[in-house]
Amino acid sequence: MKELAVAYSDEKGQEIKLTASDIVEYISTDSSVTEKEVFTFLNMCKYLKLNPFLKEIYLIKYKDSPATFVISYQTLLKRAEENKNFNGYETEVKGEIPNMTATAVVYRKDRSYPVKIAVNYSEAVKTVMDRQTKELRPTNMWKSMPEWMLRKVALARALKEAFPSAVGNAQVSVSEIVDIDSEDNTVIERRKNYKGNVNKDLYGIPDKSIETKTEEAKPEEAKTEPNPKLKLYEILKEKKIDTFTRVKEILKEVLPDENWANIKKDVFEKMPEEKIQQVIEYLK
Repeated sequence: MKELAVAYSDEKGQEIKLTASDIVEYISTDSSVTEKEVFTFLNMCKYLKLNPFLKEIYLIKYKDSPATFVISYQTLLKRAEENKNFNGYETEVKGEIPNMTATAVVYRKDRSYPVKIAVNYSEAVKTVMDRQTKELRPTNMWKSMPEWMLRKVALARALKEAFPSAVGNAQVSVSEIVDIDSEDNTVIERRKNYKGNVNKDLYGIPDKSIETKTEEAKPEEAKTEPNPKLKLYEILKEKKIDTFTRVKEILKEVLPDENWANIKKDVFEKMPEEKIQQVIEYLK
């Protein structure tokens, strides 16, 4: 592969230099990424001024499958809010699982009509294979806060359609937990003089799931989230899963759409945290 490279400044003015070697070794989920895919990714980072080392954009690649470029939900939201034509948005979630729907409306100052997107739970929910029943079940976040996750999917799609130049043709990952969005006009109105459990009623999230930024945690209360990869390795060791054959069987069960024919010892090192979490849930 040619030693391709790009140099540019991100939105904060920080100088960034990316090379093909950086992408293959540190960013791509698989070293089989092609020269064309690396070239496209490098130039997308430069054009969008995104830093892959800050997890603003990802290159998801598995053998025999084309590469996918994915940006974080928070990056998309920030880009839209910084656009001079951004004029707020509204979201609403209705119904119960499996007939739950979420609608997002995004407004632009330079358009007569807003962008309105509706998403069904059944088409958006992320699932993982249950080890005991062999049936697909929602991932932890979709199980514990389905309204919140569905709302983010609808909003991400609406924002991307309303501001297509913000992320190019990259996909959007909505798996990250982010703070409640301050620009949501629906939430702003409903919060006025609201007496109920606002997080649960508006988002389907128990209050304990959202950290209040106004209260800084005391040093003794600060907690460090365990590294998902280390947690996975501990589970594999505990369950005495130490052969490629067994690992391959597990990956085929958890992620059946991927090609695991020629896995290597670093298979989990290059795997996105979202997929690692799916494997952990399967092994629990």
